[in-house]
Amino acid sequence: MLSAAEENYLKAVWHHGGGNAEVPMQVLAQALGTSGPSVTEMARRLTEKGLLAYKPYKGVRFTPQGQRLATKVVRRHRIWETFIAQVLGYTGERIHELAEKLEHLSDDEFTERLYAYLGYPAHDPHGDEIPMLLPEEAWKPLSRLPLHQPARICRLPDTPPLREAADLLGLQADKPIKRVRLLPVDHIHLVEYENHLLWIPPSLAENLWVVEIP
Repeated sequence: MLSAAEENYLKAVWHHGGGNAEVPMQVLAQALGTSGPSVTEMARRLTEKGLLAYKPYKGVRFTPQGQRLATKVVRRHRIWETFIAQVLGYTGERIHELAEKLEHLSDDEFTERLYAYLGYPAHDPHGDEIPMLLPEEAWKPLSRLPLHQPARICRLPDTPPLREAADLLGLQADKPIKRVRLLPVDHIHLVEYENHLLWIPPSLAENLWVVEIP
């Protein structure tokens, strides 16, 4: 379970595009109203928990697990804002202030019950989209993709050696991929990608995240 401070940190990374690129430490420090050393220490802590990938002098970006958790926090916040405005009649900054407190007190089941009670709104009172959740089991490593099941690459590896290997193979996010064979020796994966056949080593296949598509 994450603390309120950890959830707020993930939310700040989410708002500044941490799913697509590194967010600089100074940007997070300004957004959270705290010092550079504090945001760096939190980055290291959340990296140890597998939620962020921290690069000194560059910043942080999400791991797939971190992005899912951050999306949940943003979703809870916007659902609470909708309830506070529509049901309780609050206006102005008070909506945000109350939601900031309540988002850390409700679990997933309560949040979804509240969402259903509100009639499944698409946007919060400010017009911001209430993000939909990707099921926890939807993203999986390429190594666990069933043979011949079409998929789409969601996330490339974060560690430099594996990222370099992915780049050398020409792998890119949002591209289709299909695992067609597992080589008995060394567990190397044969995949179809961009009208080519590629051999993917097991260490890369275990860190290349995909989602199944029809």
